[in-house]
Amino acid sequence: MSGAALLATVLLLLLSGGAALLHRRLARAESPDALGVAGRVALSRESGVALLRVRGDLLLVGWGRNGVRLLSRLEREDAP
Repeated sequence: MSGAALLATVLLLLLSGGAALLHRRLARAESPDALGVAGRVALSRESGVALLRVRGDLLLVGWGRNGVRLLSRLEREDAP
C-alpha cells in the first residue's frame, strides 16, 4: 500500500470513528428520560390535564377535542 493510500485509510477510519462517537452522544442526549408523564387527571371523557417532565422542566398541559395546549411552565421552586 502506498503512503497516500495508507494516509487516506487512516483518515477515513478516524472520521468514521468520530461520526460514530457523535451519533452515540446525540442518541444519549435524547434518551427516553427526556420526556415523561409525572401525573395526569381526566376532567371528562374527552379532556384532562397532565404534568409533563421535559428535560428536567415541568409543563402543565391540557388536552381536549381541540388538541393539546400548554397551560403553564412551572418554575423549579414550584415543582413538587
